Amino acid sequence: MEVFCYIMNKNEIANNIVKESLTDALFTLMSKKEFNDITITELSKKAGVSRLSFYRNYNNKEEIIVKYLDDKANQWWEKQISDRSGDVILGMFNHFYSERDKLSIIYKAGLSHLLYQNILDCSGPSKDLENKVAYTNGWVAGGIFGFVDEWIKRGFKESPKELANIFKNRKDYYTNMDMIENSYLK
Repeated sequence: MEVFCYIMNKNEIANNIVKESLTDALFTLMSKKEFNDITITELSKKAGVSRLSFYRNYNNKEEIIVKYLDDKANQWWEKQISDRSGDVILGMFNHFYSERDKLSIIYKAGLSHLLYQNILDCSGPSKDLENKVAYTNGWVAGGIFGFVDEWIKRGFKESPKELANIFKNRKDYYTNMDMIENSYLK
């Protein structure tokens, strides 16, 4: 039994190396050429793995990015949970800022929808939630994406702390909505 576990762990380690190699190769290629022009053959060759290894792990190139975003979000959340005294909003923007190079590459490739889906998967609605909670989660996920989307498009001009403060102080939004609503009611 111990031998089997050792082999399984060894295989898991080897498979993780394949996935990391494919991820690194994809981001390297994406920084140099159009996403749609990258072939699986070229990607596999750059990663130093076979096409079979690619297809054993992924159905398409987008799945590599989805997996990367999921892994990074999970790593951030685990760290956030272990540091209960941390500011979640600031921690979230610090997370996105630490990934700014990869996020910029994702955006350059026209794949911002993958980040939006990642944010929805992490904080958005799910079928098992009651409607009110699902709507609220969808609204929050959309707001987070809206902030991060503009931040990326504007070149991460603000620090994570500045953006967290803007995010937390959205009271002016509600004041503006009241003004707009009142002007329509007159």
